[in-house]
Order: sequence, then C-alpha cells, then structure tokens
Amino acid sequence: MHGKHDCRNGSRRGPSSFHMQDPALVFEKLDLREGDTFLDLGCGAGDYSLHAAGIVGESGRVFAVDLWEEMLDKIRDDAMARGIHNVYPVISDIQNKIEAPDKSADICLISHVLHSMDFPAKADRLFGEVRRVLKAGGKLAIVECKKEKSSFGPPIELRISPEELERHANKFKFNKTGRDDLGLNYILIFNLNQE
Repeated sequence: MHGKHDCRNGSRRGPSSFHMQDPALVFEKLDLREGDTFLDLGCGAGDYSLHAAGIVGESGRVFAVDLWEEMLDKIRDDAMARGIHNVYPVISDIQNKIEAPDKSADICLISHVLHSMDFPAKADRLFGEVRRVLKAGGKLAIVECKKEKSSFGPPIELRISPEELERHANKFKFNKTGRDDLGLNYILIFNLNQE
C-alpha cells in the first residue's frame, strides 16, 4: 500500500504516519470505545493499530490490514512483545477487496494510503468495500496530506483534497461529520448513513 511518495515517517519497523501529527488528536476524533471493532486499512508499521488495541480493550478487536506480509509479521511480533492479544493482522489489497466480513467494524481508519494508490480509478471500489464492512452508523476516518506544495511528502499531483474525498464518499452514503487541520495533514470523519 505504501508507495515511494508517502508522507509517512520511516521507523525501524516500517512506514508510519503516527507521529506526523498529534496522535491524541487523531484518536479524539476517532472516538474509539471499549468493545469496538477497529479496522486500520493500509496499516504500515501498525502504530495506530497497537494504540487502538489499548483503547478498545480485551472486549474489542483491531484488524491491522496491509498488503505486505512482512509489515504484518512485525505488527504481530510487536503485539506479542507488548502483551497485546486483540490485534489481528490481515493481508489484503484494499484497492480490490477488504478481507473482513460484512458489517463487522465500528470504525475504519485510512491514514496516508489513498495518495499512494490510483485513487480516482479505485475510489468507488474502495468506498464500496468500506461501506460493506462497516456496521450501520459506523465511522470512517481518513488522514491525508494537504493538497499544497511542500518539501515533504508526495508530489502535489498525487495529493487528494478533502473536497475530492468527500465527493467520492458521498456517493456511498457517507456523511462528513468532521474536518480538522493536523498541520501537514488533515483528517476527515464520515458517518455511514443508516439505511
């Protein structure tokens, strides 16, 4: 999932955007609760997944989803080393299919992934899959680089504006409920309309 133009910081375990902004602010916007099921799509090094595991607690579940098995092996090792037992690594190419059951997740996070895929061509497939795996009333959070020139991160032509994301999400009955500035990045929060 992670291309050469990522705006993630490298770490000893692999790409991660976790410390590019205040993680506490991101998790405040996610509003995870004990017992929630959390999907971290394109999880990279798994920093969001491992942090979320402590919030959802033993009654909750975290699915760390990535295309790269070596990333998931490291997440599994890190979770074991920390005594975390509610993180489940899942190999999946989210551009085509999310390997998760229908209506299984309370909250889905996609952090710094969309700019590294062929977003306009794959957006409908991805949003359709997120809609499928979220429970009624579920929440989607997207963190991306601002669409402005900077010396850091992907070229501006690969960046996606919040308005473009919202247009795609709206087609799948996602309602924007929040947009916050994270410095170099932004976060959009969507709720899935009840049917």
